[in-house]
Amino acid sequence: MARMAVDIQVIRRVPLFAGLAPEVQVALAGIGVPLRRPAGATLFLEGDPAAGLYIVVEGRVKIMRTSAAGREQVLHVFGPGQHFNHVPVFDGGPCAADAVAQTEVTLALLPSDALRELVARSGSLAMMFLTELSGRLRQMVNLVDNLALHSVQGRLAGLLLAQADAAERGEPVHALSQAEMAARLGTVREMIGRSLKTFESLGLVEINRGSIVVVDREGLAQQAEM
Repeated sequence: MARMAVDIQVIRRVPLFAGLAPEVQVALAGIGVPLRRPAGATLFLEGDPAAGLYIVVEGRVKIMRTSAAGREQVLHVFGPGQHFNHVPVFDGGPCAADAVAQTEVTLALLPSDALRELVARSGSLAMMFLTELSGRLRQMVNLVDNLALHSVQGRLAGLLLAQADAAERGEPVHALSQAEMAARLGTVREMIGRSLKTFESLGLVEINRGSIVVVDREGLAQQAEM
């Protein structure tokens, strides 16, 4: 068997690839390029050519857009076992956002040309990417809906509930600072602070030394729907 560029377990830990035939997983591992980047490193910028699809092995990467005034809108934060940047790989366009390492990261890069060749040869891999792209499109529609139709308090309530649900499922959850919440929700840190104080006064959450505990899920869900 040919030597793999990345460990086959890296490929198998990606939910998208877990159900693929072993030979397809081996082929993906074979084109992979291992990378390490320090915290704060820019992986790519909006408008850059797409080097390929990235898999997070260790650490966290945030995907964001930045306004001319320097204000950030975080689109997503990816952790171990997750992947990103597949849209420009397949549509041939430039990267649509910035990618920055939130922590020191270990990554596996699947180069664009080699990945497209594999997809062209594997119907199961093509169908998996089609399903994944459809799901990401749905996420973006929900993000636009949240920004356009919901208040900051409503968006914050939804984020807190999503974090709590992920923790209950046993998923690794990064504790967000108020600044990170603001960047993710398209607002400023001061608004997040005021909204958290409101939630605390209503008995919806408890805040202790920066830790936020959801106390009243039903009440928080009502805030998210307002």
